[in-house]
Amino acid sequence: MDFETLKLEVEDRVAVLTLNRPKTMNAMNTMMFAELKSAIDTIKMDPEMQAVLLAGEGSAFSSGLDVAEFQTLRDLTTAGIKNAVRMLQDIFAQVENLEKPVIAAIQGPCFGAAMELCLTSDIRFAAGDAVFGLLEMKFGIIPDLGGCKKLARLVGPGRAKELIYTGGTVHAQEAYRIGMIEHLTPVGEALDQAMVLAKRLAAGPALALGLAKRVINRSLDATVEECFELDQLAQTICVRSDDFQEAVNAFTQKRKPEFKGS
Repeated sequence: MDFETLKLEVEDRVAVLTLNRPKTMNAMNTMMFAELKSAIDTIKMDPEMQAVLLAGEGSAFSSGLDVAEFQTLRDLTTAGIKNAVRMLQDIFAQVENLEKPVIAAIQGPCFGAAMELCLTSDIRFAAGDAVFGLLEMKFGIIPDLGGCKKLARLVGPGRAKELIYTGGTVHAQEAYRIGMIEHLTPVGEALDQAMVLAKRLAAGPALALGLAKRVINRSLDATVEECFELDQLAQTICVRSDDFQEAVNAFTQKRKPEFKGS
C-alpha cells in the first residue's frame, strides 16, 4: 500500500511502519493521522503482519503535531474541537488495542503527539540521542491522546505531572532511568535492536500474544477478581488452539514449534 506520509513494509512478518516526512522532522499532520488509521486497519487484517515496528525516517522520530495544524484547530467550533480530538483518540486506541505487539524504535526528537504514540506502544527502544517531551503546555493545551494516563503509569503521577506541567524534555538516559522506555541503545541501533525483538514476537504464538496484550491492558484498571476472570477466558481460548497443540507436540518431539496463529 502506498502512502504519502508513511512507509509500510513487511520483513519476516514484521510490519515496519515509518513516519515519513523527514523534511519536517516527521511532523504529524492531518494526512499522516488519516494514513496511520488506514495502515493500522491493514495491519490488523493481514495475517502476514504479526508484529509492528514504529519508526521515524531520518534523524528524528517526530517533532509532534505539525504547527500548521494549530491554526486549523482555532477555526473549529467547540463541538468541532471535541470531535477532532475524539477522532485522533480513536486512531491511538486502535494502536493500543491492536492484538499484535507494537514496538517503537526512537531516535532524535520525539515530542507531543509522537511521544503519545510511543507511549501507546507496548515496548520502546530508544537510541542515546533520543529526546522526549510532552510540549503541549507551552502552547496552553494539554496532551489529549492518552499521554497523561500512560506517562503516569510508566513513571508515576508526580513525575508525570512535573513533565506535563512544565513541558520539559527528557533525554534518553534519563527516560530509561525513570522507566519511560524499556531499552536504551547506542545511537543508530534502536531500529536494529527493536527489529530483533519484533521478529521474535512475529514468529511466536500470535493468538496467545494478542490475548496476553488484551488481558494486560484491561487488567491495569481491573480488580484481582476481574483479572482472574480475564485470565480464565483467555486461557480457555489458548488451550483449545492449534498453536497450543503444536507447542506440546514440538516439546515432546524436541523440535522448534511452527505457530500458525490459530
